[in-house]
Formats: sequence, structure tokens, C-alpha cells
Amino acid sequence: MKELTTKPASHDLSSGITDGETLLQLARGWLQQGNPVVAINLLNSAIVSREAERNEQLRAHILKETGRAHMMQSDWEQSEALYLEAQRVFTGIEDLQGAAECARNRANTYFQQGEYLRSEELCQQALQWATETSNYQLRATILNTLGAIKSATGEHREAIQVLKLCLADFESSGNSIRQGYVLLNLGLTFTELSEYSEAVNSLNQSLAIALSEKDLNLVEICYQNIAKCYFAQKQTSLAKSVIDTARKILPGLNSQALTTELNLIDCRILRAMGHVKAADELLEKTARMAQENKLTALEAEVLFEQGLLAKDIGTAGMAAVKLDAAASLFRQIGLDKQFQMVIRTLNQLKSRLDE
Repeated sequence: MKELTTKPASHDLSSGITDGETLLQLARGWLQQGNPVVAINLLNSAIVSREAERNEQLRAHILKETGRAHMMQSDWEQSEALYLEAQRVFTGIEDLQGAAECARNRANTYFQQGEYLRSEELCQQALQWATETSNYQLRATILNTLGAIKSATGEHREAIQVLKLCLADFESSGNSIRQGYVLLNLGLTFTELSEYSEAVNSLNQSLAIALSEKDLNLVEICYQNIAKCYFAQKQTSLAKSVIDTARKILPGLNSQALTTELNLIDCRILRAMGHVKAADELLEKTARMAQENKLTALEAEVLFEQGLLAKDIGTAGMAAVKLDAAASLFRQIGLDKQFQMVIRTLNQLKSRLDE
């Protein structure tokens, strides 16, 4: 019987190809498909090519894409080193766009690691270079990262200012779908500030773009958060209407997490409207979905909602069990704000039982 042999896919792809530019384009194709392993193999061949030795700009682009590939693998240290070297080469040949892209990508790596101060410093440097090139699309992507930093550090007012600048730049560059996502982030930031009218306005603008661009993921997220805003304002009928509309427009939701969260919002609405039995049945179904899909944070949210429902109907013992389980899960996954909220509810319940 003839023995079967295998060769690495990357070897087959680069076999006989020595041109640095061709190898770079092949690697970009693999990166777009989400395969950094093959891309790195191709880029390693590209960087030692004669073309890369002779052409500093090509060399810089190869270094930048290699940094991107390592970033996709969460190899932060190697990614940073490659981006920094690419940035040095770009500045040396006065390619400010390339330098700005590297600084922005470095900012993103530091953001992913929670090093917000360093990330912001790199965003400011990238902004300076991008502004000199009058590249609005590039400026917008940098501002988007800067807005995320401000949100992550609790500077919500500053985040709104930055995101509005980001939105203006995406408008200038004609990038409609990116406008939709910036409007979503604006809506979420207004929600953090409990400014629900402004939040709904931004979210509705985002939804209009999502429907126009047929971005199902963005449509789902917009409906979900619009319903949350109405519910937070105790406008339960409007919240219920939004959820019902979402279910009609999106018969097959893409994300199990979003489907579960829509159910959870629906449960809260039903409880607020006094539909106890319907809320209880939907909560049981939602709890199973969260467990089956290993959605721990949502499972904790469901347990909390089940505890509140049990508390509302006077079954204090069951309420305490559910709330205690919710608190345990929130603490386990490090969601301190939610953990403290459940503990406060649990303490209020215990105080009533002691009276």
C-alpha cells in the first residue's frame, strides 16, 4: 500500500515564489481569511527576498503585516516589536501614513492589554501623522480607538466628544458602515450616562444604516440596546414593541448570545408588566440557552432576574437561592459592579425576612 505523505499548506503556496511583493499579497489574502500561521510563513519568506532588501517601503509593509499576524495570535510582545520596527522604517522614508498605521496598531495592542495610558500616547502620535496626510479614514480609525480608551477609563463625556470627531471623519471618507458602528458606540456611551433620549437617537441612526447596509449583526445589537433604553425609562410597552419587531425582522438570529440576551430583556419586560407566568417560562428557557452555550455572564443575569421574579411573587426562599447563585457567578467571572448589585438586593431581602 502506498504511504500517504503530507506537506504544510504554506509550502505548497509559496513553492517557487520568490518575489517579495507577491509573497506579501499572498500573505494579506491569508490574513483576510483569518489564517495568521500561513501568512507568517509567507511573510518570513518575503522579508528575506531581494525585493525587500532593495525596497525599504516594501520591507516596512512586510514588517507591518507580520506584526498584524502576531497580533491576531495575541502575541503582543512580538507584534509590538515588529510594528515598532516598521514604524521606524516608515518614518525614515517619510511615509507618514504607514507610520500612523503602525502607531495606531501599537495603540490597539496596548489597549487589548489594558495599558490605556500608553495606548492613548500612541493614538496622539498616530493622529498627528494622520492629520498631516489629510487621510480622514485613517484619522477616524485612530479616533475610534481613542474613544474606546476614554470609555474604558470611565471618561464618558470625553469619549462622546472623541466619537463625534470620529463620526465626522468617517462621514468625510464616505464610510457608511463604520459610521453605523460609531453611532452604536455613541448610543452605548450615552446609555452609560443614563441619557436615554440621546442614546435612542444615536441607536436609531445606527439601525437605519445597518438596515441599509444589510449588516445583520449591527441590526440585532441596535434593537437589543434600544429596547434596554426604553426599559430603563420604564417604557415597557415601547420596549416590548421593539423586541417583537426585532423577532419579526430577524427570524433567525445569528448569535446565540444576542438571542439569549433578547430573551432576557423580554423576561424583564414581562415581569414589569405583571405577566409572571410568561416571564417564568421564558426565564427557564433562557437559562437553558445560557448554560448550553456556556454564556456565563448571561447565565448570571438570568439567575438574578429569576431571583427578582421570585422576590416579587413572595417566594423569598427561592429568591435567596437564585440571588446567591447569581452573586457567585458574577464574582467568579470578575463582574464586580453586577456582583455588588446582587449583594445589595440579597441584603434587602434578608432584612425583610428578619423583620
